Parts: sequence; C-alpha cells; structure tokens
Amino acid sequence: MVRQPTRTRLLAAALAIGIMLIPALASAYAGILLSSDSGILGTGAWITPGQTWLEWSVTQNPDDSWHYSYLFGHPDGETSHFILEVSPTFTDNDIFDETGDFLGIELGLFEGGPSNPEMPGSVYGIKFDDAWGTTTGISFNSWREPMWGDFYAKNGTTPGTDMWNTAWNAGFTDPDPIAPIQDGAYMGHLLVPDTDGPPPPVPEPSTMLLLGSGLLGSIVALRKRIR
Repeated sequence: MVRQPTRTRLLAAALAIGIMLIPALASAYAGILLSSDSGILGTGAWITPGQTWLEWSVTQNPDDSWHYSYLFGHPDGETSHFILEVSPTFTDNDIFDETGDFLGIELGLFEGGPSNPEMPGSVYGIKFDDAWGTTTGISFNSWREPMWGDFYAKNGTTPGTDMWNTAWNAGFTDPDPIAPIQDGAYMGHLLVPDTDGPPPPVPEPSTMLLLGSGLLGSIVALRKRIR
C-alpha cells in the first residue's frame, strides 16, 4: 500500500521552497586600524604623541552593489588628501554616489614624492582631494566587491617643525592578502573595492517566482499521481 503524503507534509514542502526563494541577507563587514597598536604607521603628530585611526564599514546594497564608508581621524590639523587602493582596472564608472569631507576625486597611480611625502611605496587608487577636518568621512558605492588593500593620507607639516603628518596601514609594503573578507583588519590591511569585475547577475524576482511556481506545481502533480 502506498502511503499518501499528508496535508502537513505538503505544506512543509511548500514552506521549505519559499524559504529557499527568500534572498540571503545582505553582507556587512566592519573594522578599524589604530596607530596605538601599530596598525597604522606614519610620521609627525599624527603618530606621536596623538592617536590616528581608520574605521570602515562595507555593506551590500539591495541591487548587489557595495556601499563603502570610511572615517579617518587624527589629532592634528586637516587631512589634505586620502588615497584608497583599488584594482588597476578600476574606472570612473566603478564609483558613484560619493559623498564626504572632500572636494574632488582623482583616479590613478600614486607614488612617494613631494605630493605624497614619506609614502612607503606606490599604489593605484582613488585620491580624495582637498579633504578637511581632524575627522574625515568618505563614502561611496561601487560594483566592485571588497578585498584587502591599502590606504595613505597626509597633511602639511606639524607647526614649528619640518615633520610631515602622514599615515598608512601597517601592511602597505606587503602584498595584498588573498584571503576571505571578514570583520576587522587582516595583516595590517583594510577592505577596499579591489576586484576586477562586477558581481554575477542574480535572478530577477519574476524568475524566482516562476521557479517557485514550477516547484509547487511539481508537488501538486506528485500528489495527484499518488492518489
């Protein structure tokens, strides 16, 4: 004798399908680097005697783009500019809705020299120029997914000295880690938009609805066959 599925079992199967069709919760990551524990290196009053810090949060938007938010703080003067590493294939089309305590952005290869004193190497990145405040906020959206990378920031010299106020992450001179993203810093690096392409497309809601309808139809057909 074939045992017929009960109404409860059919409802449970339908519920399981519905759960599978619910979009996964958006990803979110946060972290901080501090000069007090050598997560940030640099020169001038930003490092001694005061503390410099960089805090970030990276969240996935409903359209699968990513929202990047950075808060850079230091004890002395303004922030002349802040450079955030990105992939060399990053273009102007990969950043949008940028806001914060700066007047403009520039994309390119940045090296140590008069414009970037004490910078320990070169980096391809976004330069947030003419920034201001002892606490500088920067945020933007991008289709590029987060990976581990670097930053560099600077201001003028400390009053009464010839020492530049500069800061960079402790892992700046090391290769960027190829490791899963997570909360917190990783080997002296921070999260940056640093991949080589947009995320894969996701099914449209109509496609997911059709899939769900097909699966539910299969359950109904199965029930009729068992009868």
